[in-house]
Amino acid sequence: MGAEHDLGPSGRERGDDSGTLGENPLRLGLRFRKEPPGIVAVFEPQVYHRGPPGFLHGGIAATALDETMASLGWALDSVPCVTATLELKYRKPVPLDGSAVRLEAWRDRAEPRRMQRVQGHLLLADGTVAVEASGIFVQR
Repeated sequence: MGAEHDLGPSGRERGDDSGTLGENPLRLGLRFRKEPPGIVAVFEPQVYHRGPPGFLHGGIAATALDETMASLGWALDSVPCVTATLELKYRKPVPLDGSAVRLEAWRDRAEPRRMQRVQGHLLLADGTVAVEASGIFVQR
């Protein structure tokens, strides 16, 4: 397992209170680490991330996956990327029961490219895939 890094939305390592940390009203608090074949993050959904009673809002799940997937280019290649497309498949609701979820992102092709297809998962504490994601991310 790699070292944990404090990465913001552009994937840059940072020590300030921007991006997914600090003053951001979503307060995702994502911390990424390299783990082959890509990166992983842990997210602890809070009551203010609620959608239907007792469950995570689907838009928050999408945002957390988008942040993780967009940060992959910086984490692996030191190149910031932005989202061109993002497709999600919601497989199971994410309960707001105090359990952390795991976010994973990896790319289809190992070599860096200007446009890259990236895959992602949001996994429940028991390892069940709750959300699948696929998208195109572009170097900026």
